[in-house]
Amino acid sequence: MAEDGFLLYGSFLSAPSYRVALMLRLCGLRFDYRHVDLAAGEHKSPEFRAINRFGQVPALRHDGRVYVQSNAILQHLAAHADRYRGADPEERIAIAETMCWEADRLYPGLTRLRFFRRFLRAEPAVQDWFEGFATNGLAVLDELLDGRDWLVGSAPTIADISCYAPVAQMDEAGLKEADWPNIAAWTARMRALPGYAAPYDLLPQHSAEGL
Repeated sequence: MAEDGFLLYGSFLSAPSYRVALMLRLCGLRFDYRHVDLAAGEHKSPEFRAINRFGQVPALRHDGRVYVQSNAILQHLAAHADRYRGADPEERIAIAETMCWEADRLYPGLTRLRFFRRFLRAEPAVQDWFEGFATNGLAVLDELLDGRDWLVGSAPTIADISCYAPVAQMDEAGLKEADWPNIAAWTARMRALPGYAAPYDLLPQHSAEGL
C-alpha cells in the first residue's frame, strides 16, 4: 500500500471515483489503486460487496477502515489533510449543503446523459429528457458561480471538487462548457490547481500502485 496508507477502489468511467482520486492528488496524498470492472459486474460481486456494502465505486481503504460514498470520502480526506474543508464552521455547513445539491441535481443529469449518449445510445426522447435535467443543473451552477471564483468562500473547497467531477466530462454528454461562461472560467481555475490531473490521466483502466 502507498506510503500514505490509501487504497482506492474505482473505475475510470466513474465521476465519483475521479473526484476522490482528484482530492487525493490535490492534497498530495499518494495512493494505490484497484480497478473495479463495472462492465463485468465486479462491483456487485460478493467479494466487492464485502468491501462496499452498497456495491458501488468508489471505496477508499485508510487506516484499517473502508470509507464509501464519494462526497463522504471527500469530507474524511478534507479533515485528514486539513485542506479544502472551508475556513470556519459556517463555510463547512455551506459546503455540505452544496455537496448535497450536487448529488441530487447536478450529478444525476450529467452522468446519465453521458451514459445514454456515449455508451448506451438511448432513444432520442430519453436523451432529450436527461439533457433538460443536466442543463437545469448547469444553469444553477453557473448562477452560483456568478461573481465568484469558488463555490464557497474565497478558496477552493471540496464543494468545488465535488461539483467539478461530473462537469469534467460534460463534453461526453454532448454539452459545451463555453455555453456557461461562469462554469468555463471556474473549470479553468480548477485545472490550474497544483496537482490537478484530468480524469483519464488520473484513473488508469487497470490497477496501479503509488499514484
